[in-house]
Amino acid sequence: MIILLTVLAVVVIIMVGYLSYVILDIRRLNQQMRFINRQTTNGHLQLHSRNREVVELTREINQLIDKHQQSAQNYVQSKNQLDLAIHNISHDLRTPLAVSSGYTQMLLKNGQLKVEDREQLEQVNSNLVSLTENLDLLLLYNRLIENRIQINLESLNVSEILQQAALKMYDALNAHHIKLELDIQPDVIWQIDKISFECIVQNVLGNVLDHGYRDAKVTLKIVETQLVLDVENSLDKPIKNPQNLVDRFYTEDLAGKTQNAGLGLYIISQLAKLLNGNADIKTQDLSFEIRLTLEK
Repeated sequence: MIILLTVLAVVVIIMVGYLSYVILDIRRLNQQMRFINRQTTNGHLQLHSRNREVVELTREINQLIDKHQQSAQNYVQSKNQLDLAIHNISHDLRTPLAVSSGYTQMLLKNGQLKVEDREQLEQVNSNLVSLTENLDLLLLYNRLIENRIQINLESLNVSEILQQAALKMYDALNAHHIKLELDIQPDVIWQIDKISFECIVQNVLGNVLDHGYRDAKVTLKIVETQLVLDVENSLDKPIKNPQNLVDRFYTEDLAGKTQNAGLGLYIISQLAKLLNGNADIKTQDLSFEIRLTLEK
């Protein structure tokens, strides 16, 4: 009996020692994996263990790390190629678009055009304008992803900027039977980058023009230490995937009017971040709201 107990005690001691050794190996693996996950590194797990299972586990994990690193490299390479293609195509299209638009507008000035010819030319001109706007968005998108947006803060009357932008959009909104209500706090002075803010305003109002229905309201006000720009508009039909609205190149034809590049809301959200703010989107049934909040 004593011999049996002695043998069992020895076996238990050996098992405890073995488990302790395995636990120590796993702890070392965890430490290395935490380091690899938190740091930008091409490192692998390095473990000299006598346990065959631990060695095999280390080898399999290293293979997964290799696959992950290769996938990440392929993604970066594909993304860079796509960005370069967008940049090149956008610049290649700019000149012929400008020339075509110029010729079309010159022909429209001809007072002897037949009604049918004029209607066709006006449609061509409208399409050229849409293409040019989408091209401008692509170029701006390219500058955003390449971090080439320069933010130059200056004290500006943002109320006036918004009013002028809305005035320029007035005829186009009327043509689409959209009634725009303005609730703009007078003479709001804010430290802001003029080009970026104007781009945000143009894209917000452009979104109303492209996807709005019947009525819209634009509100600008200061709330404590924040500048709040709120734009609400009705929709002709509900949004299918609201969670995707700020994704790049995602678009829904919400008013049966047009298809665009799907970049407007993405650009608004990115520019808002550059201006120390954020853009929140809310949608419910046939209503849509985008709220831009900028901090001082």
